[in-house]
Parts: sequence; structure tokens; C-alpha cells
Amino acid sequence: MIENPFGISKDMVLEVLRESSKAMHFFTKEFKEKYDVKLSGKIQSETFSNLLEQIASKIFTERLGYDVKKATSDNNPDLTFTKINLPMEIKVTSGQVWRGGEFSKRASWHLMVSRNEEFNEFFVCLVDMQKGEGLWISAMQQGKNYYAPSFKKDQIYQIKDKIPIFVGDVIKTSKGTIKLKREKV
Repeated sequence: MIENPFGISKDMVLEVLRESSKAMHFFTKEFKEKYDVKLSGKIQSETFSNLLEQIASKIFTERLGYDVKKATSDNNPDLTFTKINLPMEIKVTSGQVWRGGEFSKRASWHLMVSRNEEFNEFFVCLVDMQKGEGLWISAMQQGKNYYAPSFKKDQIYQIKDKIPIFVGDVIKTSKGTIKLKREKV
């Protein structure tokens, strides 16, 4: 059985993505393009993640009928579903690999979001990172000089029948490679 203790639906996630995408397009037009500001993919994902958290908090609160709080600092989970006292982290990437903090003791539930450069195509799934202990692959334990552990599309493919995939899909191509399929919203 696919677990989703939050009660969030595909429609809710799509609403969050559409509103967040609209806000990001406004930010891009009114700041990035207007002032010819160059922002890395990482900075754009962090900005989008902040918008996503704020908008998800608002929409989930409205649709679920109870307070879903957005973090007030980096020390708090991205979202806290107050009625069920359950935290959720949101991870955004412009690629097909998500990164986390090496020593993070954060919430077990993660909303994994992959976006395209135009912020109009997405892949979104919900993963209980605690239940599948060891899902984060440690870069340090692999002898790499990079601090952040990763979570890859191949891992999502392995558990895809056990997790809610709200938007997009993860497939095996005819050549045997794993690919995230983003969905236009």
C-alpha cells in the first residue's frame, strides 16, 4: 500500500506547482531579467523552494482545513502539518539528483521536486526517507570531497510502486536507463 499520511492529493500538488511557477515567472521577469542578474541553478532552485514552501503552506492549510506551518528558520522542518504533528522537508532540483545535508536530522518525509529551467514541467513524489533507512547516499562515505548526500532517480525507480508520485513518472527506457519524466503544469 502506498503511504501518504498527509492526505495531500495530486490536485493539491498541481495547484501548489502552478501558483509557485507563476510566482517564479514574476520573480524572473521583475528581478532576474529586468536587472540582468545571473543566478546559478542551485540559487534558482533555492528561490523556487522558498516560494514552494510558502505557497504549499497556504494551499495545504486551505485544502486540508488545518494549519500547515512553514518553517520560520533553517532549524525547523520546511512544513509542519499541525493536526497530525508531522514534519515534511521539500527538496528541489533542476536535475535528476537531490542533495541533502550530510549530518541533517530532519523529518523523515520528503517531497522531492524536479523542475525544468522554465519552471513549468515537474516531477514530484513523496518519500519516507526514515522508513527506507539509508536512502540518502553519503558522498563522504564514498570517499568524495563533497559534503552532501544524494538521492537519485534510480532509487526512486526501485521504490516507485511504494511511494506516491503526484506529477510525472520515472521509467526504464528501451536502453535500460532510468529517466524522470516531468509533466507540464
